[in-house]
Amino acid sequence: MPALELISKGKNGFGDTYYYIRDSNGVTSQVYESELDAFMKQKGATELRERSAYLYPKKKGKAR
Repeated sequence: MPALELISKGKNGFGDTYYYIRDSNGVTSQVYESELDAFMKQKGATELRERSAYLYPKKKGKAR
């Protein structure tokens, strides 16, 4: 069963709730609350696990 991870959740200017969800392949999608059930059925998932976003290390500037 594929796993979906909830990365973050927010509201846009119209008051619609949206989610950033990462699938088992590492692809992140923005999904609105009204489309969430259909998205989960499409991916074959039954639950969302709450996770954090990837943290990328800061690039060091070139020494001059």
